[in-house]
Amino acid sequence: MSSKDSEQTLDELKQEVASIKRRAGMFSMKFKELCRQTESFKVTFLTYRLEQERRSIARTRGYTSIMRYGKGLRASLGAGVAGLIVGGIMSRDKLVAVNAGLSSFDAVLRELGDTAWAASLGKDLKVLPRDNVTSGKTWVTWDSLKSALAQLEREASQGVELGSLDSIISRLQGRGELVYLGLLEAKPIWLKVRGP
Repeated sequence: MSSKDSEQTLDELKQEVASIKRRAGMFSMKFKELCRQTESFKVTFLTYRLEQERRSIARTRGYTSIMRYGKGLRASLGAGVAGLIVGGIMSRDKLVAVNAGLSSFDAVLRELGDTAWAASLGKDLKVLPRDNVTSGKTWVTWDSLKSALAQLEREASQGVELGSLDSIISRLQGRGELVYLGLLEAKPIWLKVRGP
């Protein structure tokens, strides 16, 4: 192999290495962006799941309220019918009209069942109406948890690694913006009654 061939081979190798470095840099940037999006998606999904749980409970409470007390039945049906009529007029599509009517009825049910909400910060994240919380768990207001989750999502989108669900819960527990609910555990009191 001549020196000219060696130099040409060396130049080709240098160009190939430079090309590999450029591609590796591009993949590294894309990988970092994908990691940020994944971390952010963890919080987005968690928020979505908790919100769906809250909506489902509100819907059930609204339905129970209607069935038990007849409360808001006329308003619920009226909103559903109005949604059907308006949806039908606007879209001229029966499926869209039915969907609009059902969405209106669902919104009224959820509104009837809406209340002050609390969320537990234990192994099993849960959302419940505040009047249904029990002692033995750490409870925070739903609004403060949503705020903390939004802040955590912003941090994750900036590159903070959140880790597993346990790590996310630990991070949430250490946040100052959470409003904790204080519950007192009721203990039975035994009284001796003496006869006359």
